[in-house]
Amino acid sequence: MKKIYFIIAMTMSLMVGCSKDDDFTAQAPEATGTFVDPRDNKTYHYVTYCGLDWSVENLAYELNDEELCTKYKPSELAETNEYDSKLINQIGLHYTYKGALMAVPEGWRIPTDEEWTKLEATNAYILPDFNLLYAGYKNKNVSSTMINYRFLGSWAFFWTSSKDESKTGEFYYYRKKFYSHQEMTRYSMEPEANFLSVRIVRTHK
Repeated sequence: MKKIYFIIAMTMSLMVGCSKDDDFTAQAPEATGTFVDPRDNKTYHYVTYCGLDWSVENLAYELNDEELCTKYKPSELAETNEYDSKLINQIGLHYTYKGALMAVPEGWRIPTDEEWTKLEATNAYILPDFNLLYAGYKNKNVSSTMINYRFLGSWAFFWTSSKDESKTGEFYYYRKKFYSHQEMTRYSMEPEANFLSVRIVRTHK
């Protein structure tokens, strides 16, 4: 367990310092603030870019449905009903796309692919203020709990609300970032294939 916390701490310290380009600068947020999800009284922070408030923490609303939402469970707890509450408080929960839609609080939404692109143009996600969390993802189709969770401390994965129209069937864009790379990359996947992290947005008031 201590090893997991060490990886997270080390990753966060490297988030800004591992640039492949020393000129990779970022804009400061237009505003900052907090909001409380009235459903569970959880407090979130936000930063404002391009007229949008972006949540600083990953979404962590419990749906109580393992087909839609999952909590990170380290391998040593794989065969128990216990979870690592401290770690969950740090990295939030993981959702399928459907689960993400259900978990978003009123007045907020999942950012579109275009909104992520605008955020990336500011390089805001490299700043400590944005607090990009490398929470990995959970593979929904693997039976062993010990290998379901992948890339904690090294990769971040976030849903967008935009469908990939270049593919046949249902595919939605997501963002992916490796801790030691400044660039964020864009892919698409089937909406119920994996559990990813979620950042939420709203128009700045």
